[in-house]
Amino acid sequence: MTTPLSMARHALEGGPEGLEARDPEFIREMLPRFWLAARLYFRAEVSGFENVPDEPVLFVGNHSGGANVPDTFVFMLAYHTYFTVEGRPLAGLAHQLVMKVPVVGDFARRFGMIQADVEGAGRLLAQGANVLVYPGGDVEALRPWSDRNRIVFDGRKGFLKLAYENGVKIVPVVATGGQETFVVLNDGRDTARRLGIDKLLRVKTLPISMSIPWGFLPADLPHVPLPAKIRIEVLPPIDLRERFGTDPDGTDPDGAVPDWDEAYDYVTSVMQVALSKLAAKTVVPVIG
Repeated sequence: MTTPLSMARHALEGGPEGLEARDPEFIREMLPRFWLAARLYFRAEVSGFENVPDEPVLFVGNHSGGANVPDTFVFMLAYHTYFTVEGRPLAGLAHQLVMKVPVVGDFARRFGMIQADVEGAGRLLAQGANVLVYPGGDVEALRPWSDRNRIVFDGRKGFLKLAYENGVKIVPVVATGGQETFVVLNDGRDTARRLGIDKLLRVKTLPISMSIPWGFLPADLPHVPLPAKIRIEVLPPIDLRERFGTDPDGTDPDGAVPDWDEAYDYVTSVMQVALSKLAAKTVVPVIG
């Protein structure tokens, strides 16, 4: 059984199995200066942590900012500031390419990011950790500028099954500003399919982006982000079992239980409404 004492011990030792690279001392040392930098450069605002229940949850967020994903790091900084480093560990699931980038990958691992893996995420939830997932992945992080305030999960429903099968609630997280730190000019999903890189590199999109210092570039590389204002809101939890019953596959003989499509539509619509409201606070892109 997971207790507050065991959770604190896990945090001090680096985290549950799968979070061995997490470095609490590094987080504790770097947190004040990184959070100050985020507050000054991105004028970061994060609200809603009071909605997080005292139990393992699956945070589900919209993904922005290309290779930099600044809102991910703002969220993780805010999480550790609010819940403290000794609190319930947070594991963020990241694309394999991000984890292999020199410096960035090492920094991410020390802060608790791990390569996206459903089984590994399930084990972490079972051990009492919180898990952060971005279903939209690279498709959403590289969505066009015109779609910067849209939830783009690309039909991916694995996060629903992850939460349901592990008996945890989904806590939606919406963010604005990250996709204003650079510019994506087009939707690159067709290009990725034509070139075959969706299968070769597991990269589902290859748009043309514009960033500093690279200028125009296929996809994206770590870049100097524009100082866009980042706002993040943590929404109330969603209990899939309570809302959709115990058989979300829709195989109930009475036919009364909704399927994964309905659950997907519900979660994404809740997030889209909240994201649109949050985006309405931005008067001028980048400036905020």
